[in-house]
Amino acid sequence: MKNRASSVAAEVRTAPQRRWQLVLFLVVALSYGYFYQGGGWNQNGRFDLVRALVEHGTARIDAYHENTGDKALFRGSYYSDKAPGTSWFGVPFYGLAHASLQGRVPHHRFLALSSYVATLGAVGMPTAAAVVLLAWIVGSLGLARGWEPTVAAAYGLGTLTFPYATLFYGHQLAAALLLAGFASLVAVRRGIGHPRAVLAGAGVALGLSVAVEYTSLLALVALVGYAAAVIRPGRYLGWLLAGLVLSGSLLLWYHAAVFGSPMALPYHYSTQTHRHAGVFMGLGAPAPEVIWSLLIGSYRGLFFSAPWLVLALPGAALLIRRRASRPEGLVCAAIFLLFLWVNASLIDWEGGWTLGPRYLIPTLPFLAICAAGALQPRPKADVWTRLRSVLVFLAMAVSVLLMLIGTAVKPEVPKEIEAPWTSFLVPHFFSGELSLNRTSFDDRWPGSARQAWNLGEIAGLDGLASLLPLLALWGFAAGFMMWSRELSPRRFGLFRAGARGSG
Repeated sequence: MKNRASSVAAEVRTAPQRRWQLVLFLVVALSYGYFYQGGGWNQNGRFDLVRALVEHGTARIDAYHENTGDKALFRGSYYSDKAPGTSWFGVPFYGLAHASLQGRVPHHRFLALSSYVATLGAVGMPTAAAVVLLAWIVGSLGLARGWEPTVAAAYGLGTLTFPYATLFYGHQLAAALLLAGFASLVAVRRGIGHPRAVLAGAGVALGLSVAVEYTSLLALVALVGYAAAVIRPGRYLGWLLAGLVLSGSLLLWYHAAVFGSPMALPYHYSTQTHRHAGVFMGLGAPAPEVIWSLLIGSYRGLFFSAPWLVLALPGAALLIRRRASRPEGLVCAAIFLLFLWVNASLIDWEGGWTLGPRYLIPTLPFLAICAAGALQPRPKADVWTRLRSVLVFLAMAVSVLLMLIGTAVKPEVPKEIEAPWTSFLVPHFFSGELSLNRTSFDDRWPGSARQAWNLGEIAGLDGLASLLPLLALWGFAAGFMMWSRELSPRRFGLFRAGARGSG
């Protein structure tokens, strides 16, 4: 009877969790699906590979290559110069759109709809799942009791995750796969699930993250080290390695089939010569002034556009100091520092047309976990606890607003603009000038017609009014969460009662 009562109690505790997890997933997925960004060199090169695989059964993009400068030339044919993983993920979604829409709608409309479906399916939906996974990790590590949905929503909507979940790039999909692998390792460490199957799945996810973005290898090394330190018995690690070999072999086979050698990267044959300078894309020694620009500066500063992530600095220290979470704190900090080193040493460290340090995007879920470490509940809600909660909410709200502005106006800000937020994005936003991109998936250069849109504009709303349906969705979701007490102010110490656990 006692065991049955415990089981029923656990079921009661997890029911509210499942409810807000579902709401969280739907809100962020619909938020990503609200925007279509059009084309550009990076996404065109990846999407060209999707089209070539589906329409011609080949990796050669000769039929489309004029729409991008991000391409490789090998033995007289053109190929995407990107890691192929994002394109692989996009193939089934484009295949479905191609089978159902090709020839039934005008070509330009088909291309817009099919690229929208591929972007949402291959990047947006995995990111929405990763947002929920992040909330689960924060709760499983015993961090930020009561803050789990808020931290996860701030990650999904208040960092570069938001704009890049609407673009057919690799950074955000790589982040989702890395987080899935990390969540699997955390689950095994805590005795959740069948260790062999979970570790094999973690290996597949981590291997695929490298196929999506080659720099994910840095995080993979750190996460394998974490697994070796915490997974017991050690013989289970063989399942992790088996999953890595499975997905890694697929990438090596692609390199061999397309470029003649398993170790031949597309960048070796890029038509942009700086990409095959040095070891990897001009990799060298990091410059201190570049590190400043990547973290603080108004040009590409991570904390400039997402100030709530500053919490990751004290949060990482607190995680490492606490014995129970020390391995997680160390691996999250190591992943961020490795990526920061690589980004700061690249020739094109600024990332071209962007609104922030896009090469750091795969580290953002790990930074969010560190930030959660700074939000530990206090036994009594004193004035400092309430002040902290207010300041954190304000920083998160500012971050979400800035990311909404960047996503709604144009995530790919020309690199010549030295202050993308203050001199380009914010002025355009408050003037009601949204969806500015004029490059399609067929174009190499901008044309005269806008190619980007949001669903409000499709429904006939103009300017800022086109965002009202999205804001209404956010308001409804916030009201539901507060009504269900998942975001009750008491949980954050805003009233005199002590903060409660999340259950």
